[in-house]
Amino acid sequence: MALNPYFLQGSTSEQNLVQDLINEQLTIYGVEVYYLPRQYMTTNTVIREVIESKFSTSYPIEAYVENFDGYGDNTVMLSKFGIQQTNELTVTISKERYENYISPLIKNLPNVELSTRPKEGDLVYFPLGDRLFEIKFVEHEKPFYQLRKNYVYTLTCELF
Repeated sequence: MALNPYFLQGSTSEQNLVQDLINEQLTIYGVEVYYLPRQYMTTNTVIREVIESKFSTSYPIEAYVENFDGYGDNTVMLSKFGIQQTNELTVTISKERYENYISPLIKNLPNVELSTRPKEGDLVYFPLGDRLFEIKFVEHEKPFYQLRKNYVYTLTCELF
């Protein structure tokens, strides 16, 4: 059985409406954070390890803090290297705001490897706690293709 041809399954106007609603929700319920792209200054050519990085620019963007009860559950962990404090912060940012505002500004910066989306290793400054977080994972397919498009990035960050 085929899809009903009378329903558009995600027209551009519907996608724009959803994106505008998400942007509005982020400006109402979100906080302003600062995105700091990582510039790779020195890398090891054999194992491609980053030896030296620089964070010289920052860009404000609204973000929704997902874990409202603090820095997640696993704040102190005992490992073979001693006690580790892993304060995590999960924030959601608008894909459209990132692509239209931050991406054009960082694509001309020297030594930035990926400018089309947030990437692991970049920093997020969270002014409410006056803390700097490193992006450990970028979820870019959740919610999964509503109306054939994705609208947000969910950044899982750890205290830097």
